[in-house]
Amino acid sequence: MSDPVDITEDKFESVGAVAGNIVQGRRGERDWNGQPISEPGIYRKIPMDAYHGQLTVGPSISSSGLREIENRSPLHYFATSYLNPDRPEDEASTPSLDFGRAVHTLLLSEDGFQDDYVVRPEKYEDDEGKWKAWNGNATVCKEWLAGARKAGKTVLLKSQVSDIHGMAERLAKNQVAVDLLRGRIERSIITKDAKTGVWVKSRPDSIPRDTIIADLKTCADASQVAIGRSIINYGYLQQMALAITCLEEVGQRQVNESVLLFVETSYPYAFNIKPLDNGDIHTAMRQNRRALNVFAECLKANDWPTYLDNMRTWSAPQWWSDRNENDPTLPALKGKAA
Repeated sequence: MSDPVDITEDKFESVGAVAGNIVQGRRGERDWNGQPISEPGIYRKIPMDAYHGQLTVGPSISSSGLREIENRSPLHYFATSYLNPDRPEDEASTPSLDFGRAVHTLLLSEDGFQDDYVVRPEKYEDDEGKWKAWNGNATVCKEWLAGARKAGKTVLLKSQVSDIHGMAERLAKNQVAVDLLRGRIERSIITKDAKTGVWVKSRPDSIPRDTIIADLKTCADASQVAIGRSIINYGYLQQMALAITCLEEVGQRQVNESVLLFVETSYPYAFNIKPLDNGDIHTAMRQNRRALNVFAECLKANDWPTYLDNMRTWSAPQWWSDRNENDPTLPALKGKAA
């Protein structure tokens, strides 16, 4: 079996490194000690599985949970939540999710990348000592993958690392993009909601050093239409709104502007910088407030209902009504006025 590719080959520099993105200004931060959190603040070194589990001394919810409640139902949230003792086993991570996490980790200069990721060899040596192209059905390849998983490594392809390099190089040539990604990377912000007493978690890509907060999003298509759909479909406004709220509640700073930076994951690695309308962020904050209230009510009642608009009368959209009500070819029904 050939050795895996060196992830840092070709003197790779992340955008974070290009931006001088060295951990600094740790005022108000603390390292997580592995125990349930009982004090609001900004924490370092919280693994993702711990972040999405029972992280605090009381029940907590993150942006993904609030978005699930708001855009689907409390039942959908609870079904896979750590709060549900009967939840199904976690599904295996997908290659696309692994790649997305790797992009954020390596692009933003997160510590310990090589502790978590390994690049799969492109060739293997068979029993006769001959080198062959990687074959997932070959015993030696299966054993290599099993060993990587046992060691807690996420496996990447050489082509994926090449794409990450390409994205970093493209972004590093744009000073606006570089400046947006300055800040403290992958910190977890923990607050306690004053109204409900519920613990709230947020994990933005970067905690800003000024009044602008930015988040990096990878995508196949960074065109205006495509990213517009993504912002709505994935609840990015709510995600950003919660990060702003949590930052301000821990007393970090007032955030005046929020920006999403979309970068395509394949050549030529085009990107699209999208400042978000403050009015939309305010609306998303109200959505978060509603979802948080519902979460607290469900916790208290130990009841996780289906869609909250259940039994509410549905009416056709205005364009449908206008088109058909004014259509002279529609015949009148017997006994009904035309």
